[in-house]
Amino acid sequence: MAKPVLDLTKFTFTAEQVRDIKELVFEAALTAPEIDFIHAIHTGIEYDKEIGFVFGGGLVGKAKQGCDPVAHDFAINTRKVTWKPKAWEIIIDECADNLKDTAALYCKNNGIRMDDLTDTDYIAIVVMVLEEAIKNMIYRMIWFGDVDAANVGDGDGIITEGVDVDYFNLFDGFFKQLQTAITQGAVSVEIAANNGATFAEQEITPEQAYKLLNDMYYKAPLEMRTPQNGQKPSMSFKVTQSIADAYEQYLSDAKNHEVMYKNLTEGIDALMIHNVPIIPMPIWDVMIAQYNNLGNRLYKPHRAVLCETGNLAVGIVSEEGFAELDAFYDKMSRKNRIEAKDQMDAELLNFKRLVYAQ
Repeated sequence: MAKPVLDLTKFTFTAEQVRDIKELVFEAALTAPEIDFIHAIHTGIEYDKEIGFVFGGGLVGKAKQGCDPVAHDFAINTRKVTWKPKAWEIIIDECADNLKDTAALYCKNNGIRMDDLTDTDYIAIVVMVLEEAIKNMIYRMIWFGDVDAANVGDGDGIITEGVDVDYFNLFDGFFKQLQTAITQGAVSVEIAANNGATFAEQEITPEQAYKLLNDMYYKAPLEMRTPQNGQKPSMSFKVTQSIADAYEQYLSDAKNHEVMYKNLTEGIDALMIHNVPIIPMPIWDVMIAQYNNLGNRLYKPHRAVLCETGNLAVGIVSEEGFAELDAFYDKMSRKNRIEAKDQMDAELLNFKRLVYAQ
């Protein structure tokens, strides 16, 4: 008998045990922020569909000419980013026979529908957990995706040994694109702690975290730091929790306590620097630890991006948003199937309007 999707074999099966699987207590788990909180979501994208940009022109204004004046050279700059969505799918099967002698037996249907679990609390719980797993999947793809993904030990591979690289090679995510951006002149800042030879040597200090964020701010293009049309800049820091924690410790230090107190009493997010919000991304830390473990150290455990939300574009083909789950029962195979599928892409729109620290 195959192992059920929801493993209830750990419970002793007695009439007094779990009679309703809705009684199960869900342990608190780290959840990823909503996708549209730090990304610009584009729905209904098509393959090779372009996003066009206009960003200013050349010089104008010369001394007045006499008769038959010559027109000045003037051209408006344009560039484009092209969507290349890739298809993904999730397929999960469950056979009711796998639930024999488990607490889930109480939630099964009877009679002719005894093999159909689609309207049971069992499938409802599986779907609820799966929905959170999909959100984490999206973060894994759009940030850690790499079409050349390889395991540690395979050349320059950085994916933890034993982790299936097929979960990473659908398309290049933002971290891979940020590396490319640096090679094309994007502003970068080195995080010295990332170069440590051991886990312990990769710890980042409060002072290093403050200096890092301060350096990133002052290296940001002036266009990002300057108010546009009377609106304050929309940029923000997206940082690993390790950097956020270290910076918070820096602010909590006695000599910097006044800054923290001022932010809190004025209703300002305590994690800010130069009035720019700092958004901790603990989901990065978890995934780096799980998927970028080199053995005795992590691959770039501390990362930070300073950019505008609109620069992190996530495209999906569905007009309705990320795909919904479809649960159904197949009479021929007597299996209950849960499926989800869609097409997705992630595009860093402007290499010149960001600062990446790694």
